Amino acid sequence: MNLLQVTSLASRRRAVPADDPAQTTSGPALARTPALLLPTDEPERLAHLRSLGLAEPGGDPEAARFVELAAMLCGVPMAALTIVDATRQRYLASRGLPTREIAREHGLCARAIVSGEPLIEVPDTARLPWFDPLVHGTRAQPVRFYACVPLRTRQGSAIGTLCVMDSVPRRLTRAQREALLSLAASVASQLDLRRQLREATQTDRLTGLSNWSHFEDRFEAGRPERGVACFVRLKSINQIGTAHGFRTADALIRQFADRLRGLAAEGALVGRIKRGLFLVFFPGADPDGFAQAQAQRLATRLEEPYRVDALTLVCPVHLGFADFPRDGRTLDDVVNAADVALQLAIERDEPAVLFDSAVAPAARAHYRLEPQLREALARDEFINLYQPKVDLGTGRLVGVEALVRWVHPQRGLLTPAEFVPALEATGLIREAGRHILRRAVADWRRWREAGLRAPRIAVNVAAAQLREGRLLDDLRDVLAGLPDEREALAVEVTESVLIGDMEQAIDVLARIRALGIPVAIDDFGTGYSSLSYIVRLPVDEVKIDRSFVERLASDDAYRGIVATCVGLARNLGLKVVAEGIETPEQARQLQILQCDHGQGFLYSPAVSAAEIAALLTSGRFPV
Repeated sequence: MNLLQVTSLASRRRAVPADDPAQTTSGPALARTPALLLPTDEPERLAHLRSLGLAEPGGDPEAARFVELAAMLCGVPMAALTIVDATRQRYLASRGLPTREIAREHGLCARAIVSGEPLIEVPDTARLPWFDPLVHGTRAQPVRFYACVPLRTRQGSAIGTLCVMDSVPRRLTRAQREALLSLAASVASQLDLRRQLREATQTDRLTGLSNWSHFEDRFEAGRPERGVACFVRLKSINQIGTAHGFRTADALIRQFADRLRGLAAEGALVGRIKRGLFLVFFPGADPDGFAQAQAQRLATRLEEPYRVDALTLVCPVHLGFADFPRDGRTLDDVVNAADVALQLAIERDEPAVLFDSAVAPAARAHYRLEPQLREALARDEFINLYQPKVDLGTGRLVGVEALVRWVHPQRGLLTPAEFVPALEATGLIREAGRHILRRAVADWRRWREAGLRAPRIAVNVAAAQLREGRLLDDLRDVLAGLPDEREALAVEVTESVLIGDMEQAIDVLARIRALGIPVAIDDFGTGYSSLSYIVRLPVDEVKIDRSFVERLASDDAYRGIVATCVGLARNLGLKVVAEGIETPEQARQLQILQCDHGQGFLYSPAVSAAEIAALLTSGRFPV
């Protein structure tokens, strides 16, 4: 349907002469249709318009040159490159017009974009009862003549027009029409090239979302007073890529980006930082309310299954939130805070974590240490020391616990407290754990080959290792080829590790025991789940925490706690080990309570594999 009288190039050959402006071909249908009609693909048209990232009205010198050229070629005092958005008819560049925009419903261009004609001409606007010639104000020239070419940079509705206007009725000559068509084609081509350049420099190629540079520009342009910054990490995208191929992983990432676009439609800024990492800023959001209500809903929404070809895939997420400006007064600062929160979410394996300034310094220190830790792993600077585990009744060495140390090239031998938290926070604990396993089995093999009765080596397993599917494979790999593989290793986990995801822990520990590897609960009695879950846990041994052993001989209350732990374990058929034994009296009290084994400085500190070999040949420890 034409809302303006349209004269196509073919029909113009039989139209009234161009030098007879008194004539008009405006038909009665136009007079009956003063209402503004929208293109049938209006949402897609507006989305495409936004993707062009056009400058503000009056701020585009190149557009201004096109407009000047159109006015000169057509011999008119007024011309414009018009962009029609949801509510306004904006003049990206103009000549002879005192205003930069008018309401969409008042404009001729807003109606012209609905037409399918290549060129639209209104010889005399007086024949349009709904149109006000003084649409640009009483100080502007009246618009009595109008012609335009709709600008289409892709198949579909036009985003605007290249238009010319005059204050008196008239017609364009054939040469002027053809020149206007050619010029508009150049404008459309230029806009399309700009879009391509913008996509290449400002957007992520895979998803079409803003890259960091463009995200930063949009944040600064919007100048929000407050809000919430959120890092979103696809937890298992690399595993999905390994299992199903990178094209499947890319397809899932694109679908994930489409879900985030839904947030953009609600006013959020959304960008992609790298493969499985996205950044979202929610202007005006309250951080406390967001953490309590919206964060979990957002995680649930993003974790709904994805359909890629014939596959149904689930990819969990980690979210890290920070408040702007409380946690950072600049975008860089609040994003860094959100990153700290994200790393804590990864470390704790929680869906969402809000930034906490109390833990930020330690977290930042951990990540500053990360490059050194990676180099240490590459240079084999981590070593195993072994603390003996002794039978409290006989003094016989019955096992050892592997304790990692870092031989730092400048600082010397570092204890676990100085670097293990950083290994856990950065995720490097998995690789370090594999290193400890391989070293332990190599030492056990050497003891055995030396003709010694090699003790079972207990290796501590972190939460990240327990959650990772590779732990069982790592255990199988290091034990492969050993003559008595079921006697080489034991696994120790702390109660705090178990509490994180008890059901998963039960499953993994059961499979570890199926390999013939005993399992012990370390620091027993310090967690909150001891009594409620100990019956269900597939374990062989409990280790009473050193904090209870320390006061065993001097405080009856602590003696009662240890007696309860020993009695519970005995009733379940589990062995009991006491940690941190430093005095003969502590050892005597533990013997009275029928504790099975002990370890501590009374017997030996953590020593090298060579020193363990010497202990194995020297006999028993004192009891």
